[in-house]
Amino acid sequence: MTAFDAHDSDADLWSQVRSGNGQSFGALFDRHRDRVFRYSLRLVRSHAEAEDVTAMVFLEAWRRQARVRLVNGSIIAWLLATATNVARNRLRSAMRYQRTLNKIPRPDPTPDHSTHVLDELAAAPVRRTVQDAFHGLNHRDQEILSLCVLEELSAPDVGEILGIAPGAVRARLMRAKQRLSHTLAIDSLTVPSGETQ
Repeated sequence: MTAFDAHDSDADLWSQVRSGNGQSFGALFDRHRDRVFRYSLRLVRSHAEAEDVTAMVFLEAWRRQARVRLVNGSIIAWLLATATNVARNRLRSAMRYQRTLNKIPRPDPTPDHSTHVLDELAAAPVRRTVQDAFHGLNHRDQEILSLCVLEELSAPDVGEILGIAPGAVRARLMRAKQRLSHTLAIDSLTVPSGETQ
């Protein structure tokens, strides 16, 4: 088995993973899990779901080793693209599940306000406003904004991940920023009385 060094590049570690080195996979997990988690959290809006998505991303990397592509010698682009797909699949599954539940007759439920109260206490008003504005964008604009701005990937790298031209990435990024800026400007004008901006 190849000697393990945590300071190896992603490409070197991945080569070792492909040779059966589990420690190298662990090093890649340790190196990228927080970034994948933060990215996933922006897609699913729940810590527990983001943890599940992160776990599934690394499981897919382990199971589909031959299909993993490195971009500029790094595995992060593949991991983030996989997180997007996993989160999208979870959303579709949740929607199918909800449609099935909606078909089942049930008595009028008594609302449980505890979850809402906890969410309100945990989230700052500004963060909530930004999250709502972000989730008001279409999925492709959310992906491009997350990958380019929050994950700091280049337009060519994002284009390769999403299968579109770098120029289209830049144009969509500019439009997404404008929409987000416009939405946040409107929200700042409609702050309820008693709250400060």
